Amino acid sequence: MRKIIYIMAFMILTSCGQSKSAKEIEQKAPEETQIVQKYLKEEITKPIEPQKSTEQTDNKQHALSYEFKNATTFNMTDTISADFNGDGKADQAIYIRENGTSGIIIKHAQTQEEIKIGFGKSFAHMTDFNWVEIWGLVNDAETYEIIIEDGEITGDRQIVLENPSIAVRQEEAGGGIITFKNGKYKWVHQTD
Repeated sequence: MRKIIYIMAFMILTSCGQSKSAKEIEQKAPEETQIVQKYLKEEITKPIEPQKSTEQTDNKQHALSYEFKNATTFNMTDTISADFNGDGKADQAIYIRENGTSGIIIKHAQTQEEIKIGFGKSFAHMTDFNWVEIWGLVNDAETYEIIIEDGEITGDRQIVLENPSIAVRQEEAGGGIITFKNGKYKWVHQTD
């Protein structure tokens, strides 16, 4: 019984000594308190980003690796950097979806020129890219193009890729690539 009384007395004394107000803590260590408060404020104001499942990411990577030897899948919000126009400088490409339309902006590093593809203006047979679900970079030296004549698929042909190219796909439907050839960006159709 005596041990129990000693343990209880010890617990009461130690718990009383730990109950300090926030003001007392702030006075003793104001720098530490401010750092913690700043961290908590930053964590609360950070936007919550949706988590993507590994399975989804793997499927998207598989969609490109099935068709290309050297391709990388990116999140739709990622900027892709590569020398798209062959001038030796890393250009940037971003995918933007806003106000019911969408497209790709490519900014050339050397000239700072911005090329807008889509956004309601005709590029090949498309005016927007709302359908895009897979966004990536292709570094292959060649690929294929589906040939369509009079609305019918007549075959395919090999295409030489002079520079890294942008891959856009819709899951389970296909898509194509945007590549720089003969001084301008060209669509290479790869969907049946």
